Amino acid sequence: MSSETLDRLKFGSLTLSEAPRLDSLPDDVLLIILSYLRTAQDISHLALSSRRLHQVISVDGWRTFVRNCFHNLSLPSPVSDNDWKELAKKLTSQSRDWDRRAFVFHVFSRHERLARGRNRRNNPGHNSQTVPCHIIVDVHSQLSGRTEEETVVWGAGEDLVALARRKYDNVIRSQTWRRYSGAESGFTAGRDDVTSLSILKTARSSQGGASGLLVGRASGDLRLLSMSGENFGHTLRHYRPSTSENNAEQKEIQFFDTNEKSNLLAAATKDRILFYPLQGQEGASGDDTRVNLAATEEPAPIQPNEAFNIGDVRGPPYFRFIRSLKFLNDETVAVGLTSSTEPLRYLTLTPAGIESSGAPNIAGHLSSDEYHLGTVRALLPINAGSIASGGGNTILTSWDDGTIRLQDLRTQSAFDRIYQDHFEPTTPVNALVSYGFERFVGGSARAPVLKIFDFRWSKGYDYTESLPCGDHAPMPPPRPPTITSEPLVAARSRCDHLRGCLCRWHALSREIYYRPNCNVYLPKRAGSDTPVHSLAKASDISPTLYAGLAGSLVELTLKTSSERGFQPSGNPPYSYHKAKVNIIETGDGTALSDISESQRMPIIRAQSERRFDYHFPASITKRHRLDEWLQDPHDFSDLYL
Repeated sequence: MSSETLDRLKFGSLTLSEAPRLDSLPDDVLLIILSYLRTAQDISHLALSSRRLHQVISVDGWRTFVRNCFHNLSLPSPVSDNDWKELAKKLTSQSRDWDRRAFVFHVFSRHERLARGRNRRNNPGHNSQTVPCHIIVDVHSQLSGRTEEETVVWGAGEDLVALARRKYDNVIRSQTWRRYSGAESGFTAGRDDVTSLSILKTARSSQGGASGLLVGRASGDLRLLSMSGENFGHTLRHYRPSTSENNAEQKEIQFFDTNEKSNLLAAATKDRILFYPLQGQEGASGDDTRVNLAATEEPAPIQPNEAFNIGDVRGPPYFRFIRSLKFLNDETVAVGLTSSTEPLRYLTLTPAGIESSGAPNIAGHLSSDEYHLGTVRALLPINAGSIASGGGNTILTSWDDGTIRLQDLRTQSAFDRIYQDHFEPTTPVNALVSYGFERFVGGSARAPVLKIFDFRWSKGYDYTESLPCGDHAPMPPPRPPTITSEPLVAARSRCDHLRGCLCRWHALSREIYYRPNCNVYLPKRAGSDTPVHSLAKASDISPTLYAGLAGSLVELTLKTSSERGFQPSGNPPYSYHKAKVNIIETGDGTALSDISESQRMPIIRAQSERRFDYHFPASITKRHRLDEWLQDPHDFSDLYL
């Protein structure tokens, strides 16, 4: 051993005056330590302890915290070093709002003058009221630091409406309305109603914005429209097969989806799927929204590359019509069918053609009652890349028996998890959106109800960890529809982290029993039980969710991100007003072996801002499982009454 090595091992060099310090550790070691901290409060306190720790946390610490605690979400990219702290604040407050059901609702309703105009087009010469049009919605958002540019577009019958809002710190600074009248372009109510709509989000467009609006109609019309300024609604591309091609008829558009990587647009009619080139050569290397903007003539229809008739394939059983479709990746398309013993099918795009196959190993999960389990209503690909070994083709599907099923195509099982609303176990879901692998929301096919489910995957962040210890159970105790035993833990008043023991309150707060799913009952038109026709969110970190009903659009915003301080001016086509909802907790969401297990009525909680009049201490109301607008004085009876 060399003398140099011996010198390094001299224990005399270590003295009490040189005790190891946290801020003297190398940066990479500090970041490993930071990765074990689970609250923003811990990170903030550590940053205040020394100048060096403040510097490390400012540059890399908040990024480490966000990526470790919110790995189940798709995070924006790129994010500057200065914005990670703001993103951490945003995500932690959003997580708390979701868990506490801290929601603010607004409703967009069509002005009477527009509604009367639609009625006259449907029933000329009559004053009778028509059935309200279905609202089909999509939204796009660009986030830059604390500034957000959001554009929400919806189809209302044959018309299109767009609302662009610029927000800074959740304060609306400006908003612009645009409206495209379908009647002025020759479209008629009913026959040409919008059935599918999507803001084309592509990296090829400038600054990652939207390059156009894809709109499909009940008549089979399918177009890419401009979203820019005065050209809103101008046709950029018209997707229509030649009438001479009988196998490629496009009499209606049931649904469509796009895949930018393969440059494909898949459009479903009742019995076939047509594959179009999404962009032409002029858009292959950049934004093609300028195509034909200056032209006065209708652009020539783009022909499909291929048309696939599912009914012509040998082997698959009968079905009534195609309900939905989604690209899982650039070579696989999932298709949901109506009234079939194989309602979920997969199409594989190969150089030799299109191959059709049923969902693997599904037979054992099919009910003998085909009426209930014969339809897949909604499909939603899930980004499972954040889960260990989970970066496969994962999809969430809603079935007519009321279940919502998660499937990874790489596994041997037919379904990896099955979810069900324990209060309305047989009510199917029409539309789905997910927030990574944290939670998903379904829109009821029977009534204006949002069903909020937790995926029940491991949580990276839990807001309750930042609250003080206690020897009591979380309040109020839930009342699930099924008879379920309360979990039991040791009556410990304080957490002992060295021994790995939690206090009673923190231990029970982690239990699924105290984190039930819920149903949100939206405002509805008088005498109407309209279902939810569409759902849309801009991203996993967006605080806003839109639900399209019949004749109205509902906006759900997380409470800490709700818009403030803006009074709309001018004469907008839709009114905008605040609304209150009712909430029911619906159990843990696991599939019931028998629907008779749903035996009792849960507590109905109505939102009310007057809850603040009860004047309980904030230290107590913050420990309530639910938001202040949902709290009741009787919830605190064990402590005060």
